[in-house]
Parts: sequence; C-alpha cells; structure tokens
Amino acid sequence: MTYHAIRASNRIAVERGSSFKGFENSKYASGEYFDKYTEQEWKPATERVRELFETAGMCRSRRRKTGWNSSRAVITSGLYNQNLQAVPPTGSISYINHSTSSIHPIVSKIEIRKEGKIGRVYYPAAFMTNDNLDYYQDAYEIGPEKIIDTYAAATQHVDQGLSLTLFFKDTATTRDINRAQIHAWKKGIKTIYYIRLRQMALSGTEVQGCVSCAL
Repeated sequence: MTYHAIRASNRIAVERGSSFKGFENSKYASGEYFDKYTEQEWKPATERVRELFETAGMCRSRRRKTGWNSSRAVITSGLYNQNLQAVPPTGSISYINHSTSSIHPIVSKIEIRKEGKIGRVYYPAAFMTNDNLDYYQDAYEIGPEKIIDTYAAATQHVDQGLSLTLFFKDTATTRDINRAQIHAWKKGIKTIYYIRLRQMALSGTEVQGCVSCAL
C-alpha cells in the first residue's frame, strides 16, 4: 500500500510540476527513505506464515525490491503529498462491510453495542461459524502486548499513524495500563487511540467520554 501510494503521489507531482513544501529536505529527496526497502529483505517471520503467503500469491520479495528501486524516480521528479497514509479506526467500518478489522483483532466473538434509540445491536465476527469458532480470540483475550507488537511492525510503513486501541479485562489496574503504554513507547508506537475496559453489563452503563479518562 505504501509503494502504490508513493507512486500515485509521484505521478501527480509530475503531472502538476509541483512537490510538497520542503520536499528537497525530506528523506524522499535524499533517497534515504527507500533504503530499508531496497537493502533489507522483507519476509514472513515464521515458516507457517511464509507458506500462507505463498499460497495466497503474496510472497514476491524480489519483484517488490525491483519496484522499490524504480520508485527512486521520486528523488528527481518529486512527491505531491507530504503525508499519504492515516489509517482510521476500522471497527464500525468492518461491521458495515462484514469484514475483519484489518490488523486489529476482533473485540468480541459477538460484540454488543448500544446504538442510540435503536438499542442493542449484535455484531458477530466476520466469517465466524460453529466449525471455526475456536480459532477466534478477541482483543481482551490476546492482551495489549501482542496487539502493540503487531501495530509496531506496521507503523514503520505508515507516514502518519495507526489508530491503536488497547483492551483490558475489568480486573486491570492503572499499573497494567501504564506498563502497556511504556511497552508501546519502546516499540515506537506514535499514538494510542483508545483504552477500553471490558464491561459485562451494558444496560444503563453508558460512560460519558473515554474509559481511560474515567480511570
């Protein structure tokens, strides 16, 4: 996605004969930005994931490397956009489209929301059936550290930020939350969007503002 976003912005810069202000002093202009893609081999971390990628036809590192080398044309012809990617929260969007929430884990196998005058609305996880039910782990079961590690791996390819939400069981303390925040900082996370606590009771338990603020 980063590669295609940069190529599209480069085409606009060529078409309009203009780059974003300060482009000449950016890592794009110096070529430094592209080094990690041309000098490093990006491959799945485990053998199992590599097999899944190959089955899906997604493991083409040599081809991508060649593409990144060609994208260095940006150095001389410019980029129209300074910032290209800001990934929004995908929870509600994924429900509407009956899809997964990108790299984010599901909030619950069946999430229950209170939607204004409508009342309770039930959202089952996308593509979940009785046969694959055991494979689904929700964000509260996974815990904050694994979610942070996943987002940290993706953050290095996004020029703005990812809407990272952390989930804690109702037994969590402020120390647990602080520990997760420190872990996120060490992993290079740019921002934490929301911190949520699992609340078992819904009726009449509306919280004004964010849960972390209430803590």
